Amino acid sequence: MTFQNMRMAERFVASSLRLFASHDLTLRVGYDFEQYRAILRDARPDHTVGVPFDPDINDFSDGSAFWILGIDGAGHVVHSQALRLLDVTGSTLASHLKANFTDFPPPSVALDLDRSCYQAGPGAQRMTGRMAYHGEFWIGDANGAYRGSGLSTVLCRYGFWMATQHWDPDHIFAFMLNTVHYKGLAARTGWMHTDPAALHWYPRDGRPPFETAMAYLHREDVDYLLRLPIAVGKTSTARRKAA
Repeated sequence: MTFQNMRMAERFVASSLRLFASHDLTLRVGYDFEQYRAILRDARPDHTVGVPFDPDINDFSDGSAFWILGIDGAGHVVHSQALRLLDVTGSTLASHLKANFTDFPPPSVALDLDRSCYQAGPGAQRMTGRMAYHGEFWIGDANGAYRGSGLSTVLCRYGFWMATQHWDPDHIFAFMLNTVHYKGLAARTGWMHTDPAALHWYPRDGRPPFETAMAYLHREDVDYLLRLPIAVGKTSTARRKAA
């Protein structure tokens, strides 16, 4: 990492921590996904940890994945995200996903995997090397404390930054159901590229298929995002009531 990039990252982290503090938000980082699942079992009882991060399926003892949780001033978990490393050096992400797309299903849905399919977009066909897969992204905002605050943007970028610190990946990618993609989640959280209609998931119960876009960033995109100023919105409800 160049000295300029180090200075850029330091500024981003300092600005991010100030924003989190203004919302009484503390981040916790971990590598034990049994612990992650146990925490979310209490914090989000209706949530099932997705297949890419399920500790019953994956062994992350080599440090190839980590999670981030956001804890509010009352001690409640109000944010989660997780990232894992995938190395497709010598191949392409498109080739890997054609053979392994069933490793990235939407959670809590019984799927007809024989009908479900992956369609490689131009981005995936050009991507190779070390990838960071980003998932489990959630912000709990039942009382509207974080709405319009810019937290989703900064939290996602913070995950990107941490991935660069852990693995310095060539690319970062994620999948988004159209129900959230078309609401602007990719744009709000900093994803600069998307391959639409990448995945089609067919539920077993006969419901219409779920269509999923693939969002992705190249390493230089992450550097660009971390240079952008952080837009600070309103402070948390708790802070405003105390003022």
